[in-house]
Parts: sequence; C-alpha cells; structure tokens
Amino acid sequence: MQAIVSGAGVAGLALAGRLALDGWTVDVVERARAPRASGYLIDFFGLGFEAAERLGLLPALRAHAERYDELRAVDATGRVRGRLPISLVEQAVSGRYLTILRPRIVEALQSSLPESVTMRWGVQVETAYDDGSRVQVLLSDGERLEADVLVGADGVGSRVRHLFWGHHRQFVRPLSDLLAVAWTGEDAELAADLGASVAMQVELDRQLVVAPLRDGGVTGFAVLRGVPPAQARAAIAAMGSLGRRAVRGIREPYVDHVAQTIVEPWVRGRVVLLGDACGAVSLVAGQGASLAIAGAEKLAEELAWARHPSDVTAGLAAYQRDWRPIVEREQARGRRAASAFAPHSRVELEASRALWKAAAIPGVVHLVARAATGVTKAT
Repeated sequence: MQAIVSGAGVAGLALAGRLALDGWTVDVVERARAPRASGYLIDFFGLGFEAAERLGLLPALRAHAERYDELRAVDATGRVRGRLPISLVEQAVSGRYLTILRPRIVEALQSSLPESVTMRWGVQVETAYDDGSRVQVLLSDGERLEADVLVGADGVGSRVRHLFWGHHRQFVRPLSDLLAVAWTGEDAELAADLGASVAMQVELDRQLVVAPLRDGGVTGFAVLRGVPPAQARAAIAAMGSLGRRAVRGIREPYVDHVAQTIVEPWVRGRVVLLGDACGAVSLVAGQGASLAIAGAEKLAEELAWARHPSDVTAGLAAYQRDWRPIVEREQARGRRAASAFAPHSRVELEASRALWKAAAIPGVVHLVARAATGVTKAT
C-alpha cells in the first residue's frame, strides 16, 4: 500500500514512520527546503506521550529535552509573584512529561523514519485527483505520484485542504485578536539569571515566557493582543525582559495568529486531513504536538490492516469517527484557555496575579499544577 503525506511536521512525520513500520511505502512532500530551525518550547504529555512510547520515540525525545526546576511568575519590575515547582506538574501526569523544543521533536521523528519513506523537500502538491481507487498527484516540480491515500498534514494553511475543501478562510477561526510569537536567541546574561527556572510575565494585553536552553541560549514565547505581526518584535522589546531589560539576540521569530481549524468532514474519498490541517487547538492551548502524534498513530492503526481500496475508505471513516471527539474536546479547552492569556482588563490581570499569590498557600499549588496540565480531580 502507498501513501502520500503532505507536510513534514510532527503529524506528517509521525504518520509516515508508523505507516512504514506497517509495510506501507510513503512519500512525504514538504514545501520548505529544510526543517524549520525555530519553534516554541512544548510541554509534552498526555495521549501523544503514550503514542511516542509505543512508537519507540521516547529515548530520542528525552535526549533532547530541557530540564527546569520551577515556573516563576514575575511582574514588570522583576519581582517574583509566585512559584510553581515543575515536580508538581510532573506528579499531576504521573511523571509522563517532558519539556522540549518543537524542532527537536521533528528531528527525532525524522531520524527514526524507515528507508521506505521518501522525503521530498522544496515541493508541494500542485494538483490532485481521486479516481475512487487511487489518488493521482502532480507536484510543483512536475513529478507525478499516485497512492492509495493522500494525507493533508500540512498545517493550518493546508494545501491539500485548499484543493479538496476550499479556501482557508472557511476553516481557520482566530481566537480573539491574539498573536503568538516564538523565538530562540543568544542571551547569556538572561540565561544565567534564569538558572533552572522558566519565567513568566503577564501584563495588560501581553504575556511573555522566557526559558534558558541546555546549549546556553534562551527561548521565548509571547502572546500579544491587538498587535500586527510586523510590530511583534517591537512589542516584545517594549515589555522588557522580566523587569530587567529588553530581550536581546532574538533570531528567526515565528509569528502566527492564535487560531483553530474547524473542518467538516475530515475525509473526502481517499483524501484525509490530519493534525492542524483539520483540528488545530491553537498555540495557547498546548497539546498540539501531543495530539499530532496520537492522531497520526490512530490514523495509521485504522489503515494498518488495509489490503484493498475499500479497506482504506473504511479505515479513514473509523479514524474520523473515533478521533474527532477527542480533538473537539481539546479545542473547547483551548478556547477557554485563550481568555487567560494576555488579560485585556485590569480585573483579568489582577485575577491572574491572585492565582499566583494563592499558589503560596499549602495545597493550592497542587491545584495550579493540575490546571496547568488540564488534569481534573476526576481524571
């Protein structure tokens, strides 16, 4: 059996690797010429952690993981307003947790791909036709491919979705007017100040998180309200760096609107969407990479037994039926989480600060840790 996967991100590579292990021949098509070097820091746990373990990826992920002792909430003067020990976050998810840069997840996935996966960089799906038994694909470099299934794992701006479902404006739903910016950079003084801590500063219409990296650099993530993308770097600098000075050494910032993708259905014939192409939860919700790996595993499981055309369509239908409710649940949680980022009023800001003050009360910090991971008492 053959598959064409559009997109060499977390979802696409996870799917390609699992399908190849099941005996499929896979072509991965990626319009970028190389993996993206920049990306944000991810708290990786939940369904994706379990899927990564089954796929044998955890050793590689752990080898690239960062290690922190605590999350500090600070104000514009640099005063610490609250502390959350990372050990409590780990306890909330039974120790099945790690913090890692998104590009390192992609690196681990790519390095684990079997030889039956062909990577095609710098090209995209130009046109595609589903004749009912096979999908015929023309790539932007003129090469023609065909396969039993075409997978759009190509992100919020999915090319495959555009070809088979329509223009992206029908499916991309911004969450308020939030802009997310992620970067890595060189700032030895800030890294030394942070030590083994992640620092978070929340102000009106702004939220900034900065963390040191194991290689001596720093990484940052900001959520800005009402800021045009072209002004994102200036807005971050205007915040100062946790009450000390402007963030320095920012390179290759990744800037995007905070948005979700809502698509109905996920499957059209022998074409299927995966990951952010159909179910982005948004950058502020977390769990995007985790859901990408777990969703890829679910899709691969439903296709693993396919031996003829009707098996593929049945597998795609089962994937959508079983996986969609899980994604929709996380999207709902993401919409609720968006209101907690970059507070828009003084009342919202003070409520955020009050939560961190309460974290100093014995027992309350455990509730904060559970809230940070989305874990409830019932689970």
